[in-house]
Amino acid sequence: MYWSVFALAALGLVFAHSLKLPVNGSRFGAILAFVLGLLVSAFAIKALAAANGIGRTTDFDRFVNAAVLETRQDGAPLIVFTGASYSRNGIDPERLTLALRERGYPHRVVNLSIEAASILERDAHLKQFMSLSERVPELVFVEVAKDFDQRAAYMFGNSKFNTRAIEQFDLTASAWTGFGILGGACQGAKGCALDTAYLGLHAALNIFNIGLIGGGETQASVAATPAYDPQSTPRAQSVSTQALERAPFIAIQGPQWARSFRHQQRQRLQQAGVQTVAYYQPPTLDPEARAYVDGLCAGELVEAICLSPNDPALMQRLNGDHWFDPSHLLDSGTAIYNAWLVDQMIASGALEAIK
Repeated sequence: MYWSVFALAALGLVFAHSLKLPVNGSRFGAILAFVLGLLVSAFAIKALAAANGIGRTTDFDRFVNAAVLETRQDGAPLIVFTGASYSRNGIDPERLTLALRERGYPHRVVNLSIEAASILERDAHLKQFMSLSERVPELVFVEVAKDFDQRAAYMFGNSKFNTRAIEQFDLTASAWTGFGILGGACQGAKGCALDTAYLGLHAALNIFNIGLIGGGETQASVAATPAYDPQSTPRAQSVSTQALERAPFIAIQGPQWARSFRHQQRQRLQQAGVQTVAYYQPPTLDPEARAYVDGLCAGELVEAICLSPNDPALMQRLNGDHWFDPSHLLDSGTAIYNAWLVDQMIASGALEAIK
């Protein structure tokens, strides 16, 4: 328990006493006093928690801690992959680092990925990693995927009212999510209404610090856990011949909210010193999902380095027992994909641009 909590409680009591109204005070005055007290208390809690480094820690924080430790092994140029479960199962940083060094590239690969991580949650923890490591990656690979682009509040389809869900919906993330919902990045009228309601509730829980003091931790107090989650046993039977299908694609632009966020994120990272921001998605058995990435690479991201997995040669090699489930790779599949990925990174010229 932090001593600051007791100090905060004492300040709260003093402040509440100062806002007492006369017995015959107006209803409006009572409501105003309550709202002011709530806002000031929320601000005080947030400020005090931030000063003590207290926050809602999640598994993502554990992954960040592990990534920070990895960067301290040497001063090699950094390549950071930031994604969701596709990347948590499909990006092995040790395997990629070794393969690159065998090819004469000194880079170190870092995986910052967790299942169901929204575009916004990933970005927040990338910034956290850069702050804690005091390193600016030379190259950042940002995962793009159809399901995350087309549902701004993706977390609500996976889980609600847990620490990760509450933690990510601060004012900035709530505004971006609201922008996405207004633009139709949700599942029909009913889905948009539900996402809007959940967004309001989660934002309120975040902004008013509900549960923060009782369950908050400092970043240093959580263990370091690597993000890569290798799997050796299939979770679901997959149809291996799907890997050979290739859906037709056309050049597309992502939804307005995702396109705007990616543009601003790219500018911000480059201003911070990142030399190259690139895009990718690990392979899945869904031809439509792969075609979506093809479309983005040929459209919205045509001027960026964009590595789509919709390569017949890659999918031919993955056409077998290499799948944890239809959307995620087993470790054997990750080995195949990562070998292909190294070739693609070198061929793209992304590594040559790193000084």
